[in-house]
Amino acid sequence: MDFIIGTSGHIDHGKTTLIKALTGNSTDRLPEEKKRGISIDLGFSYFDLPSGQRAGIIDVPGHEKFVKNMMTGTFGMDMILLCIDSKEGVMPQTVEHLDILRFLNKTEGIVVLTKRDLATDEETEKTIEQVKELVKGTFLENCPICEVDSISKRGIDNLIQMIDSESKNLKQKHAERDYRMNIDRKFNVKGIGTVVTGTLLDGDIHKGESFIYPIEKDINIKNIQVHNKNVNVAHPSQRVALNINLNLDEIDRGYVIAKKNSLKAFNMIDVRLTLLESASPLNHWDRVRLFHGTKEIFGRVVPLDKQVIQPGTQALVQIRLEEKIYAKTSDPFILRQFSPQVTIGGGIIIDGSVRKHKLFDEEIIENLKIKEEGKIKDIILNYLRDEIFPTKIDDLVFYSSESKDKVLKELDELKQEDKVVIRNDKVLEKEAYLKLLGKLKMFVISFHKTNPLLPGINKEELLKKLQLDDDRPFFNYMIKDLIDQEVLMEESGIISSKCHKVQLSDEDEKIRKKMLQDICQNQFDKLLKIDNVVHNQKDKTILGILLQKDVVILRDNFLISKKCYDKFIKTVDDHFNNNKTLNVKELKDMLNMSRKSAITLLETLDIKGYTKRIENDRVKVKDFK
Repeated sequence: MDFIIGTSGHIDHGKTTLIKALTGNSTDRLPEEKKRGISIDLGFSYFDLPSGQRAGIIDVPGHEKFVKNMMTGTFGMDMILLCIDSKEGVMPQTVEHLDILRFLNKTEGIVVLTKRDLATDEETEKTIEQVKELVKGTFLENCPICEVDSISKRGIDNLIQMIDSESKNLKQKHAERDYRMNIDRKFNVKGIGTVVTGTLLDGDIHKGESFIYPIEKDINIKNIQVHNKNVNVAHPSQRVALNINLNLDEIDRGYVIAKKNSLKAFNMIDVRLTLLESASPLNHWDRVRLFHGTKEIFGRVVPLDKQVIQPGTQALVQIRLEEKIYAKTSDPFILRQFSPQVTIGGGIIIDGSVRKHKLFDEEIIENLKIKEEGKIKDIILNYLRDEIFPTKIDDLVFYSSESKDKVLKELDELKQEDKVVIRNDKVLEKEAYLKLLGKLKMFVISFHKTNPLLPGINKEELLKKLQLDDDRPFFNYMIKDLIDQEVLMEESGIISSKCHKVQLSDEDEKIRKKMLQDICQNQFDKLLKIDNVVHNQKDKTILGILLQKDVVILRDNFLISKKCYDKFIKTVDDHFNNNKTLNVKELKDMLNMSRKSAITLLETLDIKGYTKRIENDRVKVKDFK
């Protein structure tokens, strides 16, 4: 398994020289870095371990002016080498870097005492005591301490063995999740084009179609390199270089390459913030600098569960950002004071928010705590609780920041527990489903009360009333559910209550018979239009009854009896069984009808897609129902 090592520590504490001793390469690439002898931006290299693993390594600047660049490199690190000068001991950026690493949830690391040949045994022992005090209560509390001298390479082999051994404790990255890479470098290669680099956080990335945020553009990954070698696919925890089809000036550090629609934009995020003991109290609307991935964004602090956040304490906070962020649940972040620029805290993103929260809103606080605990089943139910319409399963995948397989497994369990209803790619909490079912029944009953002479409501009309146009599979499932319960019935696309019966008065029955007689009279010679038989609201209602079984509407609102229409369809079907084409004259002669009626009937078949007109003939397109 490949993994990423990252250095950290105070300026001039031997980070870059240590990497050269490990890899044989200097990571200082900028002319100013070589001239001044200090790292300004990130440096990258790699080396192979005795176990056969290949470790990428990131060198970060130690100067306080370049902490922003340091943070850019730390998000993708798996193992930390905290470098401390054996003679100088713990310094300000040693402390700040360790604070940053703690907030980024690093779990594995080694303290490396550098420049050992320049320090006495007593100075080294003193530094070790400082280190033990510094790392107490952090992820480095029980980590190995390795003394090295990078110039003479004393202790380097021992450090390599330690790295190899400690790598066994590294957690496997989420290869099953959608891939995501925060861009930390961009450059142009002559004859190749634009290249961007970053550490692959999740998922496998392949050549071909991809997407870049925040400019939200489709891109093509033309080539992938890992450790200077062309590959077809890159895996999590690898340093990756991508050759993409964008101009250099279209992109910047902080942009994200990820699967299309796998990330959402938010201008507000809900977080669990821990404030450093060295920080000043944080108040409502304080301006801060938030670091996430490889990007810095300005924002304002809105405490949710306490009025003022005191140093050394935690709080639930909404951060209202000045530009959009593309983040996922459980992503770590760093918070720095707006001015002067010092690290004041950090934490975990609980959720992206579209609503502004207020202080001491108990419902919001409870919801955030549920999501913070990270139990997938609770997170799913909490999300669905406020949804009155079916939710896309992909939205739950995004919301939970888990793989689709895990979410589907939890949904299946919830379905077995009768807590959710699932149809195709959507899900609805059972309680919300029952409410929607009740609403459907109410619409049908209400329709019967308003239209007692009609057999029922058109299925499409009912779909629109329930606002389920985009959820047809769910709607059909609900109809079937109520039919199975013998509450509703369906016939020819008409939904009615099982107990509803149309009962015409003697007068209405006379009108019905007369209307049907008029429509059927001289049927093929002269077709009547709706306006010929409907003169008032009662006529309209009775025609609606006839349209259920006895009458068919043709093109331009012409009417024909169902009996005659069926005869017409059979005649045409029989004709096409022995002929490839049909024209107006042939139909006119077969049914002894007027030319006008023949044209109307054939054009009706064209509209319904059964036939197609080619010059003066019709050809059959599909079977007649």
